[in-house]
Order: sequence, then structure tokens, then C-alpha cells
Amino acid sequence: MEINEIKDVALELMDALASKKLGEVAIELEGVKIKIKAAAPAPVIAAAPSAAAAPAASAAPAAAAAAETETAPADDLPAGTQVKSPLVGTFYSSPSPDEPPFVLVGQEVREGDTLCIIEAMKVMNEIKAPCSGKVVRIMAQPGDMVEYNQVLCIIE
Repeated sequence: MEINEIKDVALELMDALASKKLGEVAIELEGVKIKIKAAAPAPVIAAAPSAAAAPAASAAPAAAAAAETETAPADDLPAGTQVKSPLVGTFYSSPSPDEPPFVLVGQEVREGDTLCIIEAMKVMNEIKAPCSGKVVRIMAQPGDMVEYNQVLCIIE
């Protein structure tokens, strides 16, 4: 197997692990063994105005947070439009630690409003609302490492 094929299989296994809430997945293909274990998921708490975190995060806690942060299965998510992360990076709910969050649970938003920021490679990427509605759940905490296609929030 080529390295790119191994990476693709590993990514598919991680997605299956997250979506099915499995504790462990293992596969053997063409003499290559891949085994992936899930860490216990961190509790999800809605962001509050006083919950703004400092943008500085070290690499070790960020790696641990990435292992713990999993996308919740569709069964546990409320109905509505899922806003997913377009890239891997660090989630921030406000423009700076001393400012209020862009949005709170229960807040009405319009299409194009900024919902959060994802920092990737020292670049702050604003995540915009894909539709108008009410924010019913925020799935990430300030400072969390988020993965590509991870649900960040839900708009009803």
C-alpha cells in the first residue's frame, strides 16, 4: 500500500470512530495494520460571555484536545443547519480574550454573520453563518482544536 492510501484509510477509520462513537477500530489490509483508539470525549458546554480564552495554546494540550474532541453523532444533535469547520485549527468564539463572543446560544443570526474564528498557521479565519436563524448549540469551546468537517454549531 502507498502512504497516501494508508492516510486515506486512517482518515476513514477516524470518521467511523467518531460517527459511530466506537472506542477502538482496527483493520489489516495488504499486510498493513492500522489501529485507532478514541480518547474520552470532553464535555460540551455552551460558550458564555465570560468564557473567552486566551489565543495562546501550546502544542501538547492542543494535540490532547484534538484527540478528545469528536463530532457528536447525528442522533444527539438538534435539528437545524450544521455549521462545519472548513479547516483544521484552533476555535475561538470571540475576536480577543477581553471581548464578548460573536454569538451565544439562543441568539438570532443572519446569513453572513461571523460565528467564530478558526486560527490555522497564524491566520485568523472567520466562519460565517450559512443561513439565517437561531443558534441552538455551540459544539466547541474557546481554545479547542477542531478538525476538518467537525460540527462547530447548529443554527435552527
